[in-house]
Amino acid sequence: MASQDPASFWVEKKIPLTRDPAKLEKWASQEVGPIVYLKLGVTYRCQLHCRHCCTGSYARDTRRELTTEEVKDAIDQCFKPLVIHFFGGEPTLRSDLIELIEYASERSVFVFFDTNGLLVTKDYATRLRTSGLELLHVSIDSPIPEKHDEYRGMEGSFAKAVEAVRNALEAGLKCAISTYATRESLENGEFEGIIRLGRELGATGVRYQLPTPAGRWLHNVDVKLTPEEEEKLRELADFPTLYRDFHFQTQTSSQCRGIAVGQYAYISPLGDIQPCSFMPLSFGNIREEPVKAILERMWKHPLYGESCLSEECPMLSDEFRRKYIDAIPAEAELPFRMTV
Repeated sequence: MASQDPASFWVEKKIPLTRDPAKLEKWASQEVGPIVYLKLGVTYRCQLHCRHCCTGSYARDTRRELTTEEVKDAIDQCFKPLVIHFFGGEPTLRSDLIELIEYASERSVFVFFDTNGLLVTKDYATRLRTSGLELLHVSIDSPIPEKHDEYRGMEGSFAKAVEAVRNALEAGLKCAISTYATRESLENGEFEGIIRLGRELGATGVRYQLPTPAGRWLHNVDVKLTPEEEEKLRELADFPTLYRDFHFQTQTSSQCRGIAVGQYAYISPLGDIQPCSFMPLSFGNIREEPVKAILERMWKHPLYGESCLSEECPMLSDEFRRKYIDAIPAEAELPFRMTV
């Protein structure tokens, strides 16, 4: 990976990330660790109760959240990821988030994080920019305020999300709207409405995700789009900087580039290492073993040899779900600990 041309990461319709030649050259010239794209869950806590939350089915024992030093140690064990992406729950509920972003920005090239926007005031947005954050994702589910509030379970959450986008942009921070496309939003025009909202706000871009049977939707496979609906989605995806899922995804395939290439992993707020936040499978905990040992075991698992990984998100694959998701005992706590 160290020999890859950093410029190859920028493709059409992606967020224009900061090209710091010196930082990129330093990253590319040094030995890199096991993870190129590290997604770090820092809390399961959240003020909202979103119907589609991908971590909504996980145990929420806040007493067991990784400490500041444990998060930093996890970053160090992953040894120079290109991207560190903070995730929740709601990351801004951690009082040490700014400190963690500063730490991550010194050890990676790009730092992202996702937020519901409720706590992103003008002052907080300025602190995020100066901390070294490259990109903020603010979640907006519908361009209709009442619908967004209903989906999120809190009145006024739409107004706060829009305000967060404005605050971030005014602070000079790159900020994208994060949304997901459902069958309903494709039919009633709300997906296009989100794109229009992004233009009106001057957002840096719009990130969209496919509706995935995960989290609170884990067993709701009916949310999946048909191939025809996915094609319609791609035709509607007309925004200068609109992109799929995580930053290096393509628009023309459902394939998860992260899991498929084996250089992406998710560490949960409780220390579990999972293939991704959508997949409720744990291959070990960083409080019990070194990160490298867990990753090596995970990437050797037959799961990573499944043919669907080269074609689509495995959580959208009926065959993959029968083999790995439907087999999870009903009484099991998630994420389910896998055995070799």
